[in-house]
Amino acid sequence: MLWIALHCPTLSLDWIERRFPAALIPAMAATIRKGNQVYIRQANKPAQRWGVAAHQPLASALSLFPGLVVVEHDPHEEMKALREAAYAAFRFTPHIVMQGSGLIAEVSASLKLFGGLKKLCQLLSQAVAAQGLQLCVGIAPTAKGAWLLAQSAPLKTVINGAGSRFRSLLDSLPIYLLESAQPYLEVIRGIGCRTLADLRRLPRSGLARRFGPDLLTELDRACGDSPDPQQWLEVPEYFQQKTELMAQVESVELIWVPMQRMIGQMCGWLSLRHAAVLEFSFILHHEYSLRQPHKSTPLHIKLSEQSDDAEHLRLLLRERLERMEIVAPVCGLELIADQITAGTNPNLELFPTSQSEATSLNRFIEKVSSRLGPQAITGLNVISDHRPEYSQRFRPLEMSKESHASCRKATPSASTYPLTRPAWLMKVPLELKVQRDQPVYGSPLTLIAGPERIEAGWWDDAPITRDYFIAENALGQLLWIYREHPAERNKGWYLQGLFG
Repeated sequence: MLWIALHCPTLSLDWIERRFPAALIPAMAATIRKGNQVYIRQANKPAQRWGVAAHQPLASALSLFPGLVVVEHDPHEEMKALREAAYAAFRFTPHIVMQGSGLIAEVSASLKLFGGLKKLCQLLSQAVAAQGLQLCVGIAPTAKGAWLLAQSAPLKTVINGAGSRFRSLLDSLPIYLLESAQPYLEVIRGIGCRTLADLRRLPRSGLARRFGPDLLTELDRACGDSPDPQQWLEVPEYFQQKTELMAQVESVELIWVPMQRMIGQMCGWLSLRHAAVLEFSFILHHEYSLRQPHKSTPLHIKLSEQSDDAEHLRLLLRERLERMEIVAPVCGLELIADQITAGTNPNLELFPTSQSEATSLNRFIEKVSSRLGPQAITGLNVISDHRPEYSQRFRPLEMSKESHASCRKATPSASTYPLTRPAWLMKVPLELKVQRDQPVYGSPLTLIAGPERIEAGWWDDAPITRDYFIAENALGQLLWIYREHPAERNKGWYLQGLFG
């Protein structure tokens, strides 16, 4: 087994900082109460520039900077932030454990799929960091060992203990990282133990008598000498996430970052359930007032085909947001997966297939529709009428899988139309010049096929009687032309359509 631990040392502030737009993050500090005194637990960088530091009494911190924003340590909100980050991590492995101030992921089955350990670790770290968390990463063949390495790593660094260096890296770690050693740190330091190697050299029976069995159990689990069962994180059957913003936001740019995070969470949830989304909705919540009666603004996106691709969904969302007007300041966001379906295996064939080409076309149609609106996308309906002017009609293109399938199958068979017809028909037939009884379009035309007589329309007072020909000009361009029958009645030639 192989484990990647993601430790969030600044989680006490990360959970609330990520609710602010990056440009509006104030000087903040998380506090914790010890007896009758309140102390600084963590301070962000703007607060540190004013001299605010961890373990400082709150009164001293406020004397240094009276404008300090104080947030009480909230384990419930921290766990909520970790759970949302775990959703994003599900894209890379279904085996994730929540561990205090971070996550532990078992990734041995995902290495080949994501290009090896280095690439997988990079992708996993980026996905979790994109949720607004700062990380230290540890890699080890045991869950506890990976977690200890992550706790000892500097911010935004990775300690890789996956190889032969694992035991030496583990032995060099300080004892205070062991959870079961916390009540006995002073005694352990008093007997000259500083690292796990020092602790391992002591007699096991004496350690168990003085410090209890839990210390040895934790040490053995970190080293892999005893089993370490884990409880995988479970997710709800339906996806619905809500995020509160700490500032009134009126710009699309300022709500775009939390929206991207929520899309990442939804795609991770879809990956875990082997599902894909067909419809999803963003709801922009507004602070209600008498001057502003709008409580929320819905943004509904319907896909032409199922998808769990985060980049594709973000692209569609971005295009829709560019055309959307925010009617009131936004104070909260909610994302709902309205319709999901069973996912399909990705196309891993060497050469493109009809399915992959159809997917590319559908995604292009979705992008254009999101940017220009659904009214800008039209399809072509084939009508059972021999007259070219009445043989096809434009219609709004329904964003559904069935409609795209019908469009791909709309090409008439040879048995229906024995002669070749052009796809590009003139809206109004163009009268051609005639030189020496020969039609001209750029150059004199040569008739290479025909005639095909079309005589129809007597039933609706729009009769036609025409002889159609396929002609070629000097550039090799093929044209569909006709003249009225009988030719003596009108000797003019008309261009009806062009072959692609």
